[in-house]
Amino acid sequence: MKRSVAAVALALAGLYGLAQSQSPAAPEKVSAEQLTAMLADDAGKDDAHLAAELQGLQLTERLGAGRLARLNAALPGEKSREALVILADSAALLGPAQADTVANPNPDAAALRQMLVNVVNYANGALHGLPNFVATRATIAFEDRPKEDVLGSTGIVSYSYLPLHMVKRDSAEVTYRNGKEVLEASGKDERKSSLAHGLQTAGEFGPFLNTVLADAVKGKITWARWEQGTDGTDGVFHYEVRKDASHYVVQFCCISEDVSESIATHVYSEKAGYHGEIVFNPTTGAVHRISVEAELVPGELVEGAGMVVEYAPVLVGSKTVVLPVRSASILRAHTTAPPEGMHMAVFKGPAKTFLNDVAFENYREFRGEMRIVSDPAGPSNQ
Repeated sequence: MKRSVAAVALALAGLYGLAQSQSPAAPEKVSAEQLTAMLADDAGKDDAHLAAELQGLQLTERLGAGRLARLNAALPGEKSREALVILADSAALLGPAQADTVANPNPDAAALRQMLVNVVNYANGALHGLPNFVATRATIAFEDRPKEDVLGSTGIVSYSYLPLHMVKRDSAEVTYRNGKEVLEASGKDERKSSLAHGLQTAGEFGPFLNTVLADAVKGKITWARWEQGTDGTDGVFHYEVRKDASHYVVQFCCISEDVSESIATHVYSEKAGYHGEIVFNPTTGAVHRISVEAELVPGELVEGAGMVVEYAPVLVGSKTVVLPVRSASILRAHTTAPPEGMHMAVFKGPAKTFLNDVAFENYREFRGEMRIVSDPAGPSNQ
């Protein structure tokens, strides 16, 4: 006999109350400077100890690329480096550390217009002038596991909480040819699975930057601040794009759904309004960092999504061009199937976090090759 929706909801309310009482302790919030000082004090400690310590922290501001590289180089092993990546990527959409801002006077209206023109011209010209190239996209996928008590057919099944941890590592070749990005077949996946199920990203070599800029110039762009860049002082624009003017689609695989007394899954795909920042060279307009944060309703099936792409000069053949070197994407989704008798629209379950860290490496020029092979048997006499 099927349980009523009301009975199931009442039972789950009690179970979630129990889950909340057994939820993990709140992380210790630290600034970038505090994190740097803590790791300096912990120099000499073993890899596992540092990894456990980093797992208990939460950044209140993002780590700059230079600071992240220095901290990563000083860590003793893979576990602590992985924990640092999770910590840094989880804060990628936050504002910069105070030490990374520059107290220059704000530009006037004319200077702002010229800088925006520089950014748009750079994006249009740089993308059209890119050489054909091949790069390696190395992705590490992280997921957490929410504390959950599921009402099954034979009783309660309990799942303990697990913080964000690596679940997949994937490497694939990306080819940029004639102005288009092509993701080739994946390379070896150390966990013997693909990234098709979970958070996926693409388009960092062109569509992402062009789409955001095209939407932003039709939306609202305001001056944010000056920042210390890797080769000087960068300017930062903040932008906002309404949903009805947006070309940003949040996609995720997969959402569980109750269909005709069985559980099916489907790919979540919804257009969303969004906001973010564009970090750029004020003279050339070269984009060094761009962020996107979707404006989603808390408690919906997908309640949060964002992405950051960082760019730097890269040598491709004999030409130096600014290309993506790293990206971080994060998404929170309610993926759990509903109990028997409850529709997905009513039951959403606990939210699960997905985090992808991507490095773009081994850039090289793409060269098409053709070889003519003669027929050893010679021409046919027939």
